[in-house]
Amino acid sequence: MSEKEVFKKKPTVNAGWEYCSQVRPSTGTPDNKESYQITLPEMDNLWPDEQVLPGFQAKLLQFEEDNWRLAMKILSCFAEKLGFEKDFFVECCKRSSPGYQCTLRLIHYMSMENAKPEDFKQWRAGAHSDFDCLTLLHLREGEGGLQLCPGNEISSNAWTEVTPVAGAVTCNIGDMLMRWSDDKLKSTFHRVRMPQPGEYLGPRLSVPFFCQANREAVIEGPEGKYPPITAEDYIYQRLHANFVQKHK
Repeated sequence: MSEKEVFKKKPTVNAGWEYCSQVRPSTGTPDNKESYQITLPEMDNLWPDEQVLPGFQAKLLQFEEDNWRLAMKILSCFAEKLGFEKDFFVECCKRSSPGYQCTLRLIHYMSMENAKPEDFKQWRAGAHSDFDCLTLLHLREGEGGLQLCPGNEISSNAWTEVTPVAGAVTCNIGDMLMRWSDDKLKSTFHRVRMPQPGEYLGPRLSVPFFCQANREAVIEGPEGKYPPITAEDYIYQRLHANFVQKHK
């Protein structure tokens, strides 16, 4: 813990390590997890020393780029269907831009092997939709708990289990793409529940890649349903709304 504290995430930076500090408005309690976030322009002094974690930085930089390339292929399909140029989202998410906002996140949900009964009443991750355009989620077989509720409306009877499959990448549409599509593409509410009796109780690991437009990119749908807004201002608005809900 003392070594991880060196890389602690600052409130104004979307990079670094955090521990049980993300509170969802849907639950009002911290998610039972720790994470390490990689956002390329914000990584100054946030990489562990090569002697501590050999190859860590190089491997994750390559994995981040691999995820970006996959996300661009998927978003190019959406772009053409929405009436944009095929490379529209590629231009809006350039990795070389100082305003690059895509984030790779390593998540460790804590083991529940020695947990108390009351601990199982909380959530590993409360219900939410992602702020981004597209989330690519890497899961390990046997480490379930992810549930989704399609249609951008939470219903207690509509939650569906997402079972991890080897070699598959789970894709979630985010709020940014929903706005960009004039609500034709719906973002997906999802959550991570606690293990149930008879299920695996050990630590749960997942790696999401949040693909979101560069700060300077302007979000405006083909039909103009919403006024234009920069990706930076859009994310700020969403974060501020979450902060207000959390403190009501």
